[in-house]
Amino acid sequence: MENKQQLPTESFWGSRDEICQIEGFWYPAQHMESIAAFRSEFEPRKDDILLTSFIKTGTTWLKALCYNILDEEENDVLAKKNPHDVVPTLEAITCRGCKLVYVARNPKDTLVSMWHYLNKTSKADPASPFPLERAVEAFCGGVMPWGPFYEHVVGYWEESKERPDEVLFIKYEDLCRKPEEQVRKLASFLGRRTSVDVEKVLWRSSLNRLKELEVNKNDVCAVAPHIPNSIFFRTGTVGDWKNCLTPDMVQRIDSLARVKLQGTGLCFDDE
Repeated sequence: MENKQQLPTESFWGSRDEICQIEGFWYPAQHMESIAAFRSEFEPRKDDILLTSFIKTGTTWLKALCYNILDEEENDVLAKKNPHDVVPTLEAITCRGCKLVYVARNPKDTLVSMWHYLNKTSKADPASPFPLERAVEAFCGGVMPWGPFYEHVVGYWEESKERPDEVLFIKYEDLCRKPEEQVRKLASFLGRRTSVDVEKVLWRSSLNRLKELEVNKNDVCAVAPHIPNSIFFRTGTVGDWKNCLTPDMVQRIDSLARVKLQGTGLCFDDE
């Protein structure tokens, strides 16, 4: 991989944070070293399971669900640790030879959740949040951390159709509406050999439960001590975009979605 100085770079959200482009996708500049190490050294095993997603599409919940499904000793580790601490993050591009679970979310809810999250974690003055209008511009233009959104999502969607035994594509909205069904699907895909107590998994993984735990109310992220664990929990509801986006913003996002998703068979529910 090219070194950071040779990669295309942009300033995300004005002059706040620098992002670099690799093979058509944008990544925070501070992740370049870990990305290079992962791509050159990581060799997946058949029993590896990677959880993948675009930013703010349900990663925290997916980590909690999968960990609790596979925790055959039933040790409720998440009562004392944040899901991001027990399921480490890897800055991967592509990976074959192991199982991948990808969670996707409605683009409008993704954008709004990302806007709240990045305003809280940005180096800039928290009293001066980045305008939502410019966040919509960046989202639709694709020049944002881990963007472009649609290319990211469609790539994994196509892989899930091509390799259904290796790639499971889950929608956040389905997890919210049919949690029992989705947990059973997850357990089957992950190869859980014994029966799963679906209700227990859902309770232990519940965002409402997790956000009230001491570790998530007052502790910080182990791998990023400047980020409080509480930042990973906001509303988690489907359709929250209605409280933030204007009709013009919605029209722009929806118009782009129709173009980007045309012919893929992939669609998202708005509420």
